[in-house]
Amino acid sequence: MAEVYKFKVKLYELEEKIWRDIEISSLSTVSKMAYTVLAAFGANGSHLFCVRRADETYEFTYDDFGDVDEDAIDPSTVKLSKLKLAVGDKLTIEYDYGAGWRFDMELISVTEMRRGTGTHYPYITAGEGYGIIEDSFPGVLEDYIEQTDKTGALPMIYSSYEDKEKEWDYRRFDLKLTNMLLKYDIDSIKEAYEGEYED
Repeated sequence: MAEVYKFKVKLYELEEKIWRDIEISSLSTVSKMAYTVLAAFGANGSHLFCVRRADETYEFTYDDFGDVDEDAIDPSTVKLSKLKLAVGDKLTIEYDYGAGWRFDMELISVTEMRRGTGTHYPYITAGEGYGIIEDSFPGVLEDYIEQTDKTGALPMIYSSYEDKEKEWDYRRFDLKLTNMLLKYDIDSIKEAYEGEYED
């Protein structure tokens, strides 16, 4: 029987400013959990990631990059239920190895999934802070947050979607809008990692 796992997910070193509570089906794969976290924090899936749990590493190994963990497990082949997680268990997602983004996860509840509600998940139930800034570094985000908190002045960042600079406010997190876009964003990120590409 499917269960609902609820994770508290925090952006490393900015735990009090940027976090999410995420519910996901135990029948989801480890990769879908990772895509959900990335989407929930505004990442677009343009960099490598891995999921770590104790001495296990879940990671796509691409021949092009060569320097990979040979013992890594393909995250798209393992369902969360197979991890035998219990409340209090912790996982870590590392994203964009050159930048060093990290998300610390703790399983905070396990409940039986009500019949007919499977399509509701994954779902974000609470959160604070906008998320990460792609192609940047955690230290830059930390500086922007400090600047905003001290002076109220909003930094300007380049938006590739709008092809211009715009004000960026880390406090701007819209739970309803994020959930509306979540499944689309997850699918887009999945395509980035698992899609079929022509040579």
